[in-house]
Amino acid sequence: MKGRGGERQFEREVRRFFRRFVEPGIHAAPVQDGRMGLFQEKGKHPIATMEARFWAECEARDLVERVEGAPETRWRASDAGRALYRRLTAEAEPFRAQHQLGGERRFRTGEGEIMLAVNEGETPLGWLRRRKGADGKPLLSETQFEAGERLRRDFTFGQMAPRVTADWTAMGGRSGARRGPARDPAEIATHALAARERVARAIEAAGPKLGDILLSVCCHLEGLEAAERGFGWPKRSGKLVLQIALDRLAGHYGMEKEKSG
Repeated sequence: MKGRGGERQFEREVRRFFRRFVEPGIHAAPVQDGRMGLFQEKGKHPIATMEARFWAECEARDLVERVEGAPETRWRASDAGRALYRRLTAEAEPFRAQHQLGGERRFRTGEGEIMLAVNEGETPLGWLRRRKGADGKPLLSETQFEAGERLRRDFTFGQMAPRVTADWTAMGGRSGARRGPARDPAEIATHALAARERVARAIEAAGPKLGDILLSVCCHLEGLEAAERGFGWPKRSGKLVLQIALDRLAGHYGMEKEKSG
């Protein structure tokens, strides 16, 4: 990409595309008009696309690599691509850098106990929930907050975050010996796949763009300003979009629109 403006545009595309590309079970494949699309396992429709010129730059910089042995042309994010995405998101998301506190927590399931990487710090939703608008009311209602946190729990439990360190293969034996994290969706425990399906249904119910901001803020813990920049939205527009998205999410979960008291 020529010039600083072209480089910024490319970095913005990497942040947008790789946000989903680095998730487990996601691969890239050619679609119409020379674009590359992102697909879930057995998915027929792309969940995101990238223009050919940006994809060519990703190839030139070794940010992507072919999946060996795949029945068709498939690509995945390379180690270099994942590293660049982590750097770009860290630079663009001061909220996460300031508020996220990594840790691990033990969860009990019907198949045994697992350790999951969790954020022990304040989430963007928690920060918004504690702040009030000009009318003196919290920026997020309790129902909106609970809906977003429910989505985040399923996202974490489904081992969907790029840096999640859950070891699903360690379950089942009394010794608790770890055999390494499962990357192939076929190897992930049933309850993890069920969590992923719940996330997919929730995002689909929210609809285009609304589902994107739910993933960005609730799941990837991006601040609103970073999300606005990533999507190319006007400043201070993210709050309204997020509120609408959380209302849609709460409706999907069957929650009451607003709690009394």
